[in-house]
Amino acid sequence: MSVSKNQSPLLSRLVKAGQEAGLTVLAMAGGLCLLAVLAGAVLNVSLVVFRTGSMSPGINPGDIAVVQEVPAASLQPGDVATVQREASALPVTHRVVANVTDPADPQKVLLTMKGDANESEDPVRYNVPTAKRLLFSAPALGYWVMRLQTPWLMGVCTLAMAALVTWIFWPRTSRGPRASMQADS
Repeated sequence: MSVSKNQSPLLSRLVKAGQEAGLTVLAMAGGLCLLAVLAGAVLNVSLVVFRTGSMSPGINPGDIAVVQEVPAASLQPGDVATVQREASALPVTHRVVANVTDPADPQKVLLTMKGDANESEDPVRYNVPTAKRLLFSAPALGYWVMRLQTPWLMGVCTLAMAALVTWIFWPRTSRGPRASMQADS
């Protein structure tokens, strides 16, 4: 929105304040994203979205968890951990029932796990050197994260941010304080 000669000084200030606030919000959101990526890399943390109810009622489908990769030997019975399944692209997140050092490979641990909602332990033991320990979970946020990953929504968000940045930096046609400062230099 450009400021014309017919607009009041109050409206001009409100438009400028809105532009500055929008730019500040974008800069803060970008900074938070960069900090989150940096913290994830430094602290070795990532997100897990729960798609099944095997950990209900404590963790339900659609919940999201922050997990940290740790040596599997450090896991104790009662810890909730995420491990990669042998023949599946999807990991499993269940409670550790037991961990035993693998006699064939001392660098690995055999984890026995069980979902809180399951009647019995998992049918296989997971032979892993590392696992992702659950730090905390948040209810229902996983649905939002999954929605944000859809291509059309990413496109809409990108276009909206681009439009906001363009609007904020679009050259002004009036001779306001910004234009007069440029003329003086």
